[in-house]
Amino acid sequence: MRHAVKALTAAAVLAATVAVPATPAAAGGTGWWSMSGYLVSNSAFNPNETSVTVPTVANLKLKHTGSPARTGQRAPVVADGLVYTLDSLGVTATDEVTGAQKWRFELDPERFALPTELVHTAGQLVFAAIVIGQPGLDVSRIFVLDAPTGALVRDIRDDGAVGQILVDRGVVVVSAFGRYSADARAYRVADGQLLWEQDVTMDQPVSANGHVLLSGYAGNGGPLTSAVVDITTGDSINAIAGRDYRPLATDETGTKFYVGWGHSLQVLDPTTGNLTWLASNLYPKFAVVTPTRLYVTSASTTSSSGTVYALNRSTGAIIWSKRIPGSEDQRAIMAGGVLYVTAKGNRVYALNPVDGAPLNAPPFTGTTDQLVVTYGRVYATDGTKLTVYGL
Repeated sequence: MRHAVKALTAAAVLAATVAVPATPAAAGGTGWWSMSGYLVSNSAFNPNETSVTVPTVANLKLKHTGSPARTGQRAPVVADGLVYTLDSLGVTATDEVTGAQKWRFELDPERFALPTELVHTAGQLVFAAIVIGQPGLDVSRIFVLDAPTGALVRDIRDDGAVGQILVDRGVVVVSAFGRYSADARAYRVADGQLLWEQDVTMDQPVSANGHVLLSGYAGNGGPLTSAVVDITTGDSINAIAGRDYRPLATDETGTKFYVGWGHSLQVLDPTTGNLTWLASNLYPKFAVVTPTRLYVTSASTTSSSGTVYALNRSTGAIIWSKRIPGSEDQRAIMAGGVLYVTAKGNRVYALNPVDGAPLNAPPFTGTTDQLVVTYGRVYATDGTKLTVYGL
């Protein structure tokens, strides 16, 4: 059921998207985007973007395009004047302004496959990749690089499968269902020391003030459990039997998890385990969290598949919804008051968050991953090369 809600004006929505400063903010005149979901809150919301906005997005022009020489390229992270892009065979760092390559870190294609997302933290880059040719074992490696130079700082052996990666408070958590290993493991970044492991998975990389939500069937067919654990110790803060809460993001204070549970969107208190209903029949896959609204994309193979919902963050009331087939395949992001939705078929929709109306923007043709928008630039990848737009 849809609730009648007074729509915010365009100015009010834009003001709400920039009202809360992010930490850390863009420093020294450079962009900032530290992980796929922007920060460890996984909010996919950049409140510091003030150049590419609803009135100016139509003025974006192509600035430069990288050489189409990669495979499996992911959306970049940006920090300290450099743009870092991970692909199936390594990491490339380019100058934020000119696009000139600064360094390249190569993986051995005969040893490694399926790298995770890339994370920038405290002047370092962290990612993981599966070690191939290990029958009967789940083995991965976690790589820690010096961000300015690309030099290898640390190579951590990880006895497990990897798919998700989260770095917070000096700890890296890697996770994926493993037939022969624990489903989530945590290591100290500084020395590679194993801190803890759990037999449930981290569905998305989200930290609520150092609390991580894990869920799934413990072990091979064990009881269904959702558990909030301390990222540094692995100690259980609370556990809920028989529930499968999927973490989406946190609020800006890190005191609330927004979680998907079946078709519903819920709010989970990480310290008490208390759950509050927010909305039903959404089947949430990803969420963008702004000070006043939530923008939720629905999971595939559901009645709501390929729908983007704008909700009042306090009440859960649906303000608008828009059918965009394939939008569940990549996360949406918001920056400068523009909502960017990447969909299957290499399409990007730039929307006015007030009412979901399409904006006149470049087509970002061939985009295969989420966009990154920071410090007046838009970064798009087609899986082989990075294309940069600016005003």
